[in-house]
Amino acid sequence: MAEIFVMPQASPTMEVGTILAWRKAEGDALSPQDVIAEVETDKAAMEIEVFDDGVLLKILVAEGDEVPAGAPIAIIGTSADEDIAALVEQARAAASAPAAAAPADTSPDPAAAPAPASTPAPTPSPAVAARVGLSAASWAGRDVHESIMEMPSFVYEVPAAEVGDPPRSVRAAPAARRAARELGVDLSTVSGTGPRGRVLREDVEKAHARPAAPAAATGPADEVVRNSQMRKTIARRLKAVWLDAPVFYLTAQFNCDSLVPFRSQLKAAGVKVSYNDLMMKACAKALRDVPAVNASWAEDAITRHGAVHVGMAVALPDGLITPVVRNADQKGLAAIAAETRDLATRARDRKLGPDEYQGSTFTISNLGMMGIEQFTAIINPPEAVILAVGSMQQEPVVVDGALTVGWRMKVTLTCDHRVVDGALGAEFLQAVRRYIETPALLAT
Repeated sequence: MAEIFVMPQASPTMEVGTILAWRKAEGDALSPQDVIAEVETDKAAMEIEVFDDGVLLKILVAEGDEVPAGAPIAIIGTSADEDIAALVEQARAAASAPAAAAPADTSPDPAAAPAPASTPAPTPSPAVAARVGLSAASWAGRDVHESIMEMPSFVYEVPAAEVGDPPRSVRAAPAARRAARELGVDLSTVSGTGPRGRVLREDVEKAHARPAAPAAATGPADEVVRNSQMRKTIARRLKAVWLDAPVFYLTAQFNCDSLVPFRSQLKAAGVKVSYNDLMMKACAKALRDVPAVNASWAEDAITRHGAVHVGMAVALPDGLITPVVRNADQKGLAAIAAETRDLATRARDRKLGPDEYQGSTFTISNLGMMGIEQFTAIINPPEAVILAVGSMQQEPVVVDGALTVGWRMKVTLTCDHRVVDGALGAEFLQAVRRYIETPALLAT
């Protein structure tokens, strides 16, 4: 029996998906785990699989189209000769159904003014409507400007004015007007020297003899880049956090004089770890020491998470994503290094599964490898904190009263004050400092 196949919701934040490519064509036989399409979500590009034998009878959505989660995208049946006309109509009706209107506010408003009498909707000029392809049936009951501007591709074209004599408001002698026509001079640009500013023939001739102003240099053309689902989601979620969460920042400088040779020793022993891997392990262990930071906010309660799942921000061409190293506090440095390399590679290839970028309880954002000394990061909701890691560099320092050169690194902890107070955030940074400045503890 044929059924409608809908756009799956890959994550709680996914509202729409874009069909990047259809991997199967109409009439193709399907087997369990066959990939029928590739879809871009707000987090990654993912493959859509089927779970039963069947036939792809109808593709309802073209490549490149955005589709809400749960909306019909195809019809799949058990045989190629099934009658699917009713299902096609059902799918089209579902796709074109308007969203449910929000309930009206029935509370009385004593200050409200009486509503003005309704006026009939304006009717567009037939010439304008024909030029933009607006049918007469679509005029009824609608604002004409709104109807035109909602069309998929609309360019408002202003007809060019006819060229003729300048307006009579320019005071000019008849000889001046004749000379302007012959020489192609715009009288409105000529300063008159006659009585009361009247433009004379010699004024026109002087204006014509002046060298033309050099054309303004033109730079590269503007580029309008359509926002991806990922960029829209980043904007929506981080804007909500920025406006809703009362945040404060704590910055600390770590002494990395022991961390540098520690990493070199690991490398000599065949364990390839980055400074980001070492910071991730330090934070994971610090979250065990100060578990109140490993938390998230909700209006009715604060959740203190039992597991330590550390997210790491990975930059993509159209945004960023935070792959998650689960139970990072229980993993060794070699395991963390291997997992972060794999997750970062597949994140840039848009090959992560939803379970690999959801569920973090703490996030690290590291721009140190790009030479950024210090910055602040926006919390990844619903987490309570995020750590921004700057570059590690050599600088003059005073040790035991003597001036020397040492390795130093600055980090900034962004805290949601609803969950983490200043003393608690400082306690967490002290714990991280202990592991960074005594790196042998990271191996335990």
